[in-house]
Amino acid sequence: MSSRNESHPSRSLVTWGLAFVLLCLIDAGITRTDVLWGPTAFENSGGLRLVFPQTYQVARKIYAPERDADVRVALLGNSRVVLAIRERRLERALARIGPERDTLVSNLGIFGSFMGETEMLARHLDPLDPSVVVLAIGAPDLIRQPTHAAGEGPMDLLRIGWRDGPIPAGSFGERVDRWLRSAWPLYRFREFAREAILDRVLGRPDPGPAPQDFATRADLFAQLYGERAEAVHAAYRVWEREGGLDAYASYLEVAGPGHLARRKERARSREPLTKETPAVVVFDALLAKLARAGRPTFVLLMPENPILADDTAGVFHRRGLADEGARLARELASAHGIPIVDARGWLTRDRFLDFDHPIFQLEDLERRLAQEIANVLER
Repeated sequence: MSSRNESHPSRSLVTWGLAFVLLCLIDAGITRTDVLWGPTAFENSGGLRLVFPQTYQVARKIYAPERDADVRVALLGNSRVVLAIRERRLERALARIGPERDTLVSNLGIFGSFMGETEMLARHLDPLDPSVVVLAIGAPDLIRQPTHAAGEGPMDLLRIGWRDGPIPAGSFGERVDRWLRSAWPLYRFREFAREAILDRVLGRPDPGPAPQDFATRADLFAQLYGERAEAVHAAYRVWEREGGLDAYASYLEVAGPGHLARRKERARSREPLTKETPAVVVFDALLAKLARAGRPTFVLLMPENPILADDTAGVFHRRGLADEGARLARELASAHGIPIVDARGWLTRDRFLDFDHPIFQLEDLERRLAQEIANVLER
């Protein structure tokens, strides 16, 4: 006689099967609905580190786009493309060119992304299935380290893939985490899901998204700098009157001393820029990935601040790096059959927030970029 506590094999299978079905239902009920992808307070509150809400917003654009469209444009990059390109304005610019078509622009840039983070993000493009991919880079992206330290960048939140790729996993545990994120959507988005559910359970106040456009530069500074805005704007007006590199550096000392310090440190870098430079290796692998996927792609060399031409002593930039980076990017892109658009000289110095970031009502940038995108669509 069998023991009463002895489990029957068929019952065990049914139990495990039901548990699996329940897990799949819970997974789909969270990762495929507004429970995860609906409006959240945490993405607008500023209470979490900036990279977290930005990465969440990028994930939403990929996995839960706001609408269907005939043409989907994906912009990959870092803070340069985040600040410079407004999605709706670029859509309007595209609407004025060529045949009538419904276009959705998804700006997938994330502040502080290095080349490794951009390569990892590109692994997520299948759900969005973009018609055109614009890979926006600057020469410094090819010389700096390819990724952040563990726990500091968007790669930790969006890491997927069965293979390591150009950046090996730091440990076996990191590799297992990546495999789990690849196979299990709820595990992949668990950090975002936790914050979204807490928002809904706790009723956190939502200040709403930041404005997309600003009537004046003073309004822009008020949004960016808060209580420091008046001092920043005063320093900017001094530069507008006096011009020159010294006045611009004085303005940046008020607006962003950290940016100024990073520029000086970057100017002192003497790391060779070659095909073996780690970030260049990742850039090459990213181009290869996009080419293999058959996604129409072009590389956009982002606009550079013309005021750097006044920096003849090389205090705030590494002289020759921009041309060296452009040459190397052009060579690698050509090897993969990917065109490159050199936008380095597209903007005047008053169209920049600092040495790196184009900003402030850049209809001219979006108009020219729209034409380049239209050229790809018409091929």
